[in-house]
Amino acid sequence: MTIEEYREEFLAQLRNDAHINGNLNQEQFVEEAVSLLEKNEELIDPVIFPCNMKSRNRNLGFHAYAYGGADSTIQLLITDFVDSPDAGTLTNEDIRILYNKMQYFIQDAAEGIISKAASDESDQIIDIANEFRQKIGKNMETTEITAFRFYIVTNKMLSSRVKNVDQEPILGRPSVLRVWTLERFYNNFRSSQSERIMIDCKEWGINGIQCLKAHISQSNQFDSYMGIVPGLLLAKLFKKYQGPLLEGNIRCFLNAKGKYNKAIKSTIIGETPERFFIYNNGISVVANSVKLSSDGHYITAFDGFQIVNGGQTTVSLCNAYIKGEAPEGNLEKIYVPMKLTVLNFKLNDTEDPELIQRNRDKYDDLVQQIARSSNWQNPTKEADFFSNDPFHREMERLSLLIENQTPPKPGQISGTFWFYERSAHRHEQQMFNMTTAKRKQWLELHPKNQVITKEKFGLYYNTLVLLPHSVCKGSVNNWDLFSSQIVTLKKTNPAAINSYFFRKMVAVKIIYDKTDRLINKADWYPAGGYKAMYVPYTIAKILATLPKGKEIDWKRIWHMQDIYPSLAHQLEIVAKQTMDFLQGVSKHGNERTYAVKEDTWKKYLAEPLTLTDDFIADAVDSSFEKEEAKTQERQARFNMVTDMWAKFMTLGADYINQVYKDMERLNLLSAQDRESVRNSASSVSKGNLTDRQVKTLTKIFEKLDKETDYIIPDK
Repeated sequence: MTIEEYREEFLAQLRNDAHINGNLNQEQFVEEAVSLLEKNEELIDPVIFPCNMKSRNRNLGFHAYAYGGADSTIQLLITDFVDSPDAGTLTNEDIRILYNKMQYFIQDAAEGIISKAASDESDQIIDIANEFRQKIGKNMETTEITAFRFYIVTNKMLSSRVKNVDQEPILGRPSVLRVWTLERFYNNFRSSQSERIMIDCKEWGINGIQCLKAHISQSNQFDSYMGIVPGLLLAKLFKKYQGPLLEGNIRCFLNAKGKYNKAIKSTIIGETPERFFIYNNGISVVANSVKLSSDGHYITAFDGFQIVNGGQTTVSLCNAYIKGEAPEGNLEKIYVPMKLTVLNFKLNDTEDPELIQRNRDKYDDLVQQIARSSNWQNPTKEADFFSNDPFHREMERLSLLIENQTPPKPGQISGTFWFYERSAHRHEQQMFNMTTAKRKQWLELHPKNQVITKEKFGLYYNTLVLLPHSVCKGSVNNWDLFSSQIVTLKKTNPAAINSYFFRKMVAVKIIYDKTDRLINKADWYPAGGYKAMYVPYTIAKILATLPKGKEIDWKRIWHMQDIYPSLAHQLEIVAKQTMDFLQGVSKHGNERTYAVKEDTWKKYLAEPLTLTDDFIADAVDSSFEKEEAKTQERQARFNMVTDMWAKFMTLGADYINQVYKDMERLNLLSAQDRESVRNSASSVSKGNLTDRQVKTLTKIFEKLDKETDYIIPDK
């Protein structure tokens, strides 16, 4: 696909999505921009809040804002959308004007004068500005914010006259501006993955990073190095790249209050910074490739530099650098141990989409294993490593089953599919290298507005199980609780994850999206309100208030691919009540602060609610739903055993015997487990592996993978 074809298709799709969602094209572009940056992990839980105002004869504005996790930033996004195939170019002057709108808002918020420019005292922009001011603090000692990150997103092409977009610090903090133009959208579509961080050591004032290659494996999947990284280099790298540098890091840096973080800081600012190397465990890094000096003793460049463990070390160094906490010369004396793994997977030098995805899956799995092992010395939950869990692979598989194709809508010949996107850009990646005609066919079956990302899935699931306060914390903070819920479900009843479960979750998403649109169009809803809080609270309140033995008609929603009238009316009624309640408990302050509290949800649960007669009449007997779920579970259990039987028979007796010999030699697991593996190998050789043996062998292989360092041999 050429960039011209991409531009035409992008605009056509945007206009279509705007029509479906009842948005203006400009509004839809803002949503597209926010969604893209979320996928690329540039923004965490952004809030769309269009702001356009004047203060001190200056234009202020933005379209969305967010707070950084590991990088302690305030992030503002502004768009420049032209509703035409020929959108023109983004010039230096355009960038200056758009950037100034955002930085002026930050400055006026910090000075506490936004309220003077607001339309009235109840304007919610005042709440946002006050929140910014509180986080920025009076000085660098009291601040929660160590940097500002700004985004300009446009469907224009970048002018050739724009050479760099570096900005001066704001309020004594680094100011990073990132510009997303049509070319960047296009390149992101083609690569179908987050942008890689490229590091040339000479550009950072050093000749290279001292290293030693570890000749420990004959595998061509990875190379290993031990290195020594200057602490000042790590601080500068994080100052520039911030959160994306820690893209693979499992545990975000929290703050300097923990004992471990205090110890790091005390060494950085203390009298013996040179001891940092011997006190610190170091960082673990992965990369796609590296360049070495001629003698092989220094790494001179990295492609795809990514820290998977050591976020606390990295951010502590950067904070000390930005805040000037360390005495002069301290940072130059600090060196950090580095374990580097170079993963040799073809992620970009092939145009075969299936090969790209297979390699990407292998890459992600290995990064996950490295991260798990690297973080093992610190207490972590299994949920922390959930993003590559087999659950997501199973959900993707279910989303593509023909039995989960939606019923055809009136006038259509066939239904469509809801695509479960278990990794960023996977939906777009399916269209990689397709002709225009093939892309059209693919999108007709898998429309863009029927993509479910795993992060959003977590919001829908926790709404369904009546945890709206967790949902209000945002997809990242909600993720941990959602993950632990799914881990429990898999352990107690793995067969419950089946087609019925998938279709029910699609129905929850449909309700979720429709509630969002109903609130947005309501005459009582203020522009830029706290809709993200009202939606989960509204749905959960209705589910919790249903009479005993009654359920929402999930099957009807699936067949209609829409909510039915009595449900829509009920949602409108309760949504207004939800807004009134949250405004009441927050006393017109920041409702999000209260919505995330479990106590707030408990108070709302106790609030009286009378459901309409029509809605109750349309509810179904919950026993029917439970029976259908149980039927699906029985079928899923049968399928699971059948699939594993076929897998072990295909692996063969020699393969299973090799696992047994390794277990015996390394004294892995119990003698009973080892004997079970040996007996299973014998049964496979005779072709009479029983269902009981299949289940036992499956559990043993899972234990080997999770509880030991043993690597099950490739087949």
